[in-house]
Amino acid sequence: MSGVDWNGILRLPDAALAGDRRIPKTVLVKQAMLTKTEQKRLDKVARLEHFATVQKSTTRIPPYEDDDYNVQSVVFLRCEMAVGTMAVAEVAELVHKCFPNPTVLLIEAGGCACVSVALTRKSQAEQGATVVDRIEATGAFDPGRPGYAPFLDALDFAKLPQDDLLAYLQGIAWAVRLSRSITSLGFYPMCTDRNREQLGKLIARSDALAKEVSDNRQRRRDRGLSLNESAKLRVDTKRLEAEFDSVMGLIKSICTLGDAVE
Repeated sequence: MSGVDWNGILRLPDAALAGDRRIPKTVLVKQAMLTKTEQKRLDKVARLEHFATVQKSTTRIPPYEDDDYNVQSVVFLRCEMAVGTMAVAEVAELVHKCFPNPTVLLIEAGGCACVSVALTRKSQAEQGATVVDRIEATGAFDPGRPGYAPFLDALDFAKLPQDDLLAYLQGIAWAVRLSRSITSLGFYPMCTDRNREQLGKLIARSDALAKEVSDNRQRRRDRGLSLNESAKLRVDTKRLEAEFDSVMGLIKSICTLGDAVE
């Protein structure tokens, strides 16, 4: 597999690198007991490799465990999509569920890249088991675009929290979360520590608004809609777009001026 120089981006310790060992898709099918439908979705993956494992023995970052989390290692996987396939979110969700560990998926598709992070928590239904708690993903992006350079720089091992493995994982997830605003803002958002919680809430709101706008536009393509329904969707979409622009303005204010927004 060739393409993105992930090692040059992540700069992980040599001891953490796994040698890009290929993971047969049959292993995923058996390990996660995938359904026939899920196996068909897995056909969108051309190749999956074990890129690295970050754990105490390879990086000296201690594990983390409490009532909700048990993070003993973070597994990095490199995924090459099949030619002509850009369904990175669909594939990421499927691959993440195949592993009990928190996983960072490094996806390459049609000249684009995607970083997807799965945070796991202890299962309340099955003792000793884990489930995917949430997934943060960049979506497909051009790693050569200047606007993404600060984001990729933020993934450097030495620049991420190393108090414990959960903090390290959450640091990657935070960077990925911020990256989704690059296209709308025109830059990678960064702020002071005191404004971090507020920025997170604004990013979450912008994500929700962007999804609502996209859903409305998709619904308006339905030829079965009445003129009245179409008009209502158009008005609602304009309202959502106006709020989205307002949220983007608040994010820019926090990032460029360091101002907390009331």
